[in-house]
Amino acid sequence: MRTTRCLLLAVLIAGLGLALRLGVPVTPVDPPFRAVLDAYAAPDSSAAEPSNTAETSPP
Repeated sequence: MRTTRCLLLAVLIAGLGLALRLGVPVTPVDPPFRAVLDAYAAPDSSAAEPSNTAETSPP
């Protein structure tokens, strides 16, 4: 594929992506999905007890 065609294809794809981004509304997150995200969130490290193993303890 020639460089000109490749660049033209890249610009076309970028324009299509921008048009889709601007044209399609963003769906808000519903409460059940937010509950799943909260369930899989990383635990708060300040609330956890400090580790007593050498592998995870700070030097």
